[in-house]
Amino acid sequence: MQPIETTVNAVPTRTGKVVIPAGLQLDVDQFHYAPARRAGDFVYLSGIVAANGGTEPMDAEGFRRELRRVFTLIEQLLRACDARLEDVVELQMFHVFGSDRLALDKAGQLSAIAAVRDEFFAAPYPAAVELAVADLNPDGGLVEVKATAFAPLAPRR
Repeated sequence: MQPIETTVNAVPTRTGKVVIPAGLQLDVDQFHYAPARRAGDFVYLSGIVAANGGTEPMDAEGFRRELRRVFTLIEQLLRACDARLEDVVELQMFHVFGSDRLALDKAGQLSAIAAVRDEFFAAPYPAAVELAVADLNPDGGLVEVKATAFAPLAPRR
């Protein structure tokens, strides 16, 4: 599990800002993307991957810890974009089911994600879609979570 990075760089744009946590700067430099971008009243978060960098299958508790890291980073990115978890209107989750790096079947993986997601999101829940994919970057990627938030800015005076 990677540590959660709290230092962020905010880059102003014509429509809002781009937020880059220091821990993702090398990825941004290599892959040319914005981890989080505010455009007017909307905040778009790129996918954040829960991964097992080891070769042994991750158990359920390890997977839940990794998911908490992902949702905590989502919360921090939103906060840096002047938004909150309550502002999230949609979650998209991309799953590698049957990975040899996770000791959970599809039902167990979905159950773990639902339990951890409930630690961060209360009713009424954001819209959500969960899709199966063959592979994720980085190696050992198990699930990628991306979010869209609607967080109107206060009118300027």
